[in-house]
Amino acid sequence: MDHYSQLFILGSPRSGTTFLSRLLDKTRYGKPIETHFITKYHKKLHQYGDLSNKSNFNRLMRDILAERPIQQWRLNLDLKDFFDRVSPDFRYSNIVNQLMVYRQGGRDGVSWGDKTPHYIGDAERLFELFPEARYIYIVRDGRDVALSLLKKEWGPSNTVSCAEYWARQNSHPAVQDRLDRGDSIYFLTYEDLLANPAETIRSLYEFLGESVDPDKLDALIEETQAANSFKWRQTMSPRQIRQFESLAGGVLQRFGYPVISTNPRLRFLEKPLFHIHEKVSKWLFFSRRIWLTAH
Repeated sequence: MDHYSQLFILGSPRSGTTFLSRLLDKTRYGKPIETHFITKYHKKLHQYGDLSNKSNFNRLMRDILAERPIQQWRLNLDLKDFFDRVSPDFRYSNIVNQLMVYRQGGRDGVSWGDKTPHYIGDAERLFELFPEARYIYIVRDGRDVALSLLKKEWGPSNTVSCAEYWARQNSHPAVQDRLDRGDSIYFLTYEDLLANPAETIRSLYEFLGESVDPDKLDALIEETQAANSFKWRQTMSPRQIRQFESLAGGVLQRFGYPVISTNPRLRFLEKPLFHIHEKVSKWLFFSRRIWLTAH
């Protein structure tokens, strides 16, 4: 039986997961991609019953293949052949392994990588499904993350919502527990990667059991942009900094980021008003999407 090896990049959106995945393209895992379906369907497995039953198996696979990210892979997957390929091991983890290896055409045999940002909220589920996988956890200064998120139509619409979102994404007990134990997880900050690319890349490749020759290292270093960090110092207003640090200051400090506000507290009604603003913004965003789809 093949031994599959998986790599998961964990990190909140806009924290450098895509940039990091490009640096890993030449490893045996290839460039990690976004799958989005793994934890979603693991939560729903009870709806499909015994997956060794071909009808149940096909129903699960049709639902997975109908997911928008999976459709973009343009797989020409014959369900009968895939059922035979998975048999006799119908554990969900094996189905995922087989699908991922099928997607990459068997590249390097049985290794694959994933960088879906929201999986950080389901890390405990990933640890259960893939206990022997390698995990890389990347954190970026939440204030820079907020600046990036505020430019995205789908992201939080104000600094308060950004702070709550970033703090929540980087406070999951399962991830912290694995970090504390140093158990098959590599931690780095986006800022360290940009400031010390050679040292960080060597250390990262060593963690993955990969060698990096000087020419490859030079090419990887050229991709880094040291100026793409700490933009919040020049761009954020004092009010925005205060708002963010009042809600996420403890998490910032836990990862070694400085808190500069002298009195980082929200003012009376500031938080509920921003929550209302967030709900209205989300309603407008989804209403517009529905209207565009209908027309």
